[in-house]
Amino acid sequence: MAWTTAEFWIEGYKWAWPALFYGLGLLATIDAIWNGRTSQGTLAWVTVLTFIPFIALPLYLFFGSRRFHGYKNARKASSKVLKELHFEQRMCANAFINSDKSPAIIPLEALSRLPQSEENNVRLLINGEQTFAHIFNAIESAKETILVQFYIVNDDELGRRLKQALIDKAEQGVRVYFLYDEIGSVGLRYRYFQQMKKSGIEFSRFNPRKFRRRLQLNFRNHRKLVVVDSKTCFIGGHNVGNEYLGRIPNEDLWRDTHLQIDGPATLAAQLSFVEDWYWAQDNVINLNWQVYPTESNVKTLIIPSGPADATETMSLSFVQLILSAQKRIWIATPYFVPDLNVMGALQLAALKGLDIRILLPDKSDNFIISYATRNYVSQLRKLGITFLQYQPGFLHQKTLLVDDHLSYIGSANLDNRSLRINFELNALIEDKAFAKDVESMLQEDFRVSINFPKESNFFTTLATKAARLFSPIL
Repeated sequence: MAWTTAEFWIEGYKWAWPALFYGLGLLATIDAIWNGRTSQGTLAWVTVLTFIPFIALPLYLFFGSRRFHGYKNARKASSKVLKELHFEQRMCANAFINSDKSPAIIPLEALSRLPQSEENNVRLLINGEQTFAHIFNAIESAKETILVQFYIVNDDELGRRLKQALIDKAEQGVRVYFLYDEIGSVGLRYRYFQQMKKSGIEFSRFNPRKFRRRLQLNFRNHRKLVVVDSKTCFIGGHNVGNEYLGRIPNEDLWRDTHLQIDGPATLAAQLSFVEDWYWAQDNVINLNWQVYPTESNVKTLIIPSGPADATETMSLSFVQLILSAQKRIWIATPYFVPDLNVMGALQLAALKGLDIRILLPDKSDNFIISYATRNYVSQLRKLGITFLQYQPGFLHQKTLLVDDHLSYIGSANLDNRSLRINFELNALIEDKAFAKDVESMLQEDFRVSINFPKESNFFTTLATKAARLFSPIL
């Protein structure tokens, strides 16, 4: 029977949409195979894109890709600036770059944008009161520039105090740049920036409102960074919110750790901000790149990481530090969902008989991660690793102490998102005196913690095993 024109178009329309979705699903499958970094995650995406593209394709566009398009231009722009300034040659000529590196540092330095530097002074900040007191003091003393970058900025008492401090300095002629992640700071409204704009502060969300970049919302800029006058920087786990100061009624204090770094290493942190700003605004900030040594001689290496890296920088850095340990590995992290590489490194370290202690929160803000964590704990505890739960509040610090001389502190958690997907920023401090301070801090945290409980029944164990299946996307 011959079709009418109307019937022909109706029938074609019925077949066109399925054909389109399956065709796009095939293209996405090829992309997943080409760019996938883990076989487990790639296999999962290939399966769902092949059989249920109607559901899987939209999810893959926002959550599946491991490529961060366009960020390489930011790298090229920052490299050009440093080359024009002959920056590395000038640092070498002034002996700020450490030439006598320990074997553990060499591969980590290769993962970094700038080498390990000497003549730094590093201060350990063990709570929100200390951290923001020092940040506000540094902002008050600023003469030239202030760079501010946080994953979460709340429009609360602390957030408004930060805003006013920046406005005051901008009105004094200090150039202020403010960068925030639009997902972490989803509750931040434009009214927060209105007065900033009037005072001349330049601000930006990390992912601009461009269609291609809107499809990369799975990539979060999780960095927490403040740089003042190219001399001083603050790196760590604190976001801008009253919870870090214990000022939210009926809610636990968030326990976190931060660093104040004065000296040449600050320029490596500044470079990280410049690259992020270029990605967001397509321009390079004109900054001071002079080296400011201190009277102290703390060796410091700044390690930025993210999905634009050629290698999985953060995962490899944890693996290298764990495998380099000879006596002990102490870890504090709010989320413990290690990838296969970190998991294997911890197993090897445990088999060497090292003192391994891992501090986790008692209460988690993500129940799937909490259940997945319990399965990892159950497996590693059999090898002699000690797991503890912090009791006074929510543990949010990200700290690794190796032996008596290496401390690794920053924004990166031990989960797949921090190890592979997020933009993170950590500082590696090679110094025995500083490591002693970190040891004392963690010992106090251990003192107010309890042993991680064992699984109580079959159904709980089954739930933890099921939750672990989601670890590649947690």
